Amino acid sequence: MHKEIIMLFHRNFPFIVREEATVRAILENKDCNIIEKRNDTNVLIGAVVIHDSTILMLCVDKEYRNRGIGSELLAAAEALVKKAGYKEITVGAGYDYLMPGVPTSKRYVAAVNERLYEGIDDTASDFFTKRGYEHSWDCNCFDMRFPLSEFTKNEYSVGDTIDGICYRFAGPEDAEKVFACTDDAYDEFTTYYKNDALYYGDGKQNPKVLIAVDGDEVVGTLFVNLETEGEGLGSVGCTTVKPSHQGRHIGVNMVIIGTKYLKDSGMKEAYLGYTYTGLDHMYGYAGYKVCIYYMMAKKQL
Repeated sequence: MHKEIIMLFHRNFPFIVREEATVRAILENKDCNIIEKRNDTNVLIGAVVIHDSTILMLCVDKEYRNRGIGSELLAAAEALVKKAGYKEITVGAGYDYLMPGVPTSKRYVAAVNERLYEGIDDTASDFFTKRGYEHSWDCNCFDMRFPLSEFTKNEYSVGDTIDGICYRFAGPEDAEKVFACTDDAYDEFTTYYKNDALYYGDGKQNPKVLIAVDGDEVVGTLFVNLETEGEGLGSVGCTTVKPSHQGRHIGVNMVIIGTKYLKDSGMKEAYLGYTYTGLDHMYGYAGYKVCIYYMMAKKQL
């Protein structure tokens, strides 16, 4: 069953970037409820995966769509969530996520720096909208990509100083200062930075933390990953800049330097997942473009 559900996910969401170990852990989680649909030869052709009040996945193989199977699975999921005592159901991000929301080409507010995946449309988001779901954010949620053959901003590298700010990778001696920075800038990110493996590894660890340093103070942070989510695919993310140092191009500089590191390390493409309106400007400055939007779907039961 678990192998079948993982294959179903990959068949229906080939454009979703998520570490394979994470996909397997989520879909094999014993606390998830799976409602399945099979054809006459007992092949799995559709399923909905629910954890608590969140639908983590709902899909039907292409050749079996428009037969009411998706509606049937969604109704069953809603009934299960309501029976468990929840008043609201969401789609996408819950205790963890396979994707932040419902994949779509639809933007909910104005956006810039866009180059959507070929074939992405608003069919999935329309499916949920017609069944009473609404986008729950007051902004867009999206992923971004950047073919590194197009990267041209080669002026600076890791270790360089720009306008008095040094950009380098963090070591164990920097960890507490990193936490102070993220606590001040965006404390929801601090938990992601509290991982010893990010700082101990003689510089060979992956992912790494790129930091912006002003004197003895860490004033900016950025994750830089090599191939954790696919061969030839690097990523950056979880950018923070202390409020005292915002407006000084530090975030953009970190993204550019981190992206150059990806290219210099042999990555073919860079990726940024699960982000939101405003960051399409900052990451777009370095060359990233929105490749897919998500409807952050929610419905009152």
